[in-house]
Amino acid sequence: MLSAVRTLALFFTAFAIAVLGPSLPAQAEEELLRGPHPFIKDSEVTLHAGYSAGFGDNVRGLRVQGDYLYRLQQSVWLDIQMAVIAGSCHSDPSICSSGGGTAVDIAAGAVWKFQTNLPIVPYVKVDAGPLFLFPQDSRSAAGILFRGGLGAHYYLFDWFGVGAEVSGAGGVAFYGVAGHDTSGVGDVAATVGVALQF
Repeated sequence: MLSAVRTLALFFTAFAIAVLGPSLPAQAEEELLRGPHPFIKDSEVTLHAGYSAGFGDNVRGLRVQGDYLYRLQQSVWLDIQMAVIAGSCHSDPSICSSGGGTAVDIAAGAVWKFQTNLPIVPYVKVDAGPLFLFPQDSRSAAGILFRGGLGAHYYLFDWFGVGAEVSGAGGVAFYGVAGHDTSGVGDVAATVGVALQF
């Protein structure tokens, strides 16, 4: 259950080190940002972790989320997101007989970032994509999830920021179990993490 979360976290950490590692020593000598974020880079990777309160038949528990963003315009970014949630699930024996499980959601959409007079970049996002539910000792399910969120990152440098995000999602899962073919799913999630631009 937690191995999937650890694997995702290790993947994003390794990716960030591989992409940004060679340039970190030079960037570490830069002064801290004191004014608006300059938006001089076109790509960003974020890694967030926190808690997801699942509704319906969705999993509730630890959420680890990674995003890749690509700037399309000054304030509009393409967002590709993957998250793994590990924890408890619905108590219906036909859906989640052991009470635990894992969920994976993959989504794509857009993020709107707003420049301020400080190195704080607030944003709103809208994503949609497939959801996969893996309850222990029960039939897996797939569905579709629509997610909206808002958050902010405080950039210490033009390439590195820390921040938080709150999001909510709703959708439907398809089980193919007699008497429980489909189910409404959703969650409210709160996470904290880092942003790396390159």
